[in-house]
Amino acid sequence: MGTPRPSSRRVVGARELKTRLGRYLRAAREGAIITVTDRGQPIAHLVPLRTEATDEATAIEELAAIGLLTKGSGEPLPRTTPARVSGEPIEETIRKGREDRS
Repeated sequence: MGTPRPSSRRVVGARELKTRLGRYLRAAREGAIITVTDRGQPIAHLVPLRTEATDEATAIEELAAIGLLTKGSGEPLPRTTPARVSGEPIEETIRKGREDRS
């Protein structure tokens, strides 16, 4: 088992992970992203923690790389009309509901 490249990906079964936990922790420490499976189904990611400060763009790229978010298109969202219940703004309905519980 060689030194993993930063952000290299691996897949390991839960039993293998349990048996060789130290090996996989070292790999994660060195930058590997490890997907843990149970009976062939992915159940978790073992990812390295970042100790240095990262900027927002780098953090977004890292989260997208491991599938925790999908980056937007950059296009603005369409304008929407505020929701109303019984003709009044939703925030007013929520405020009244909270008052009723008090």
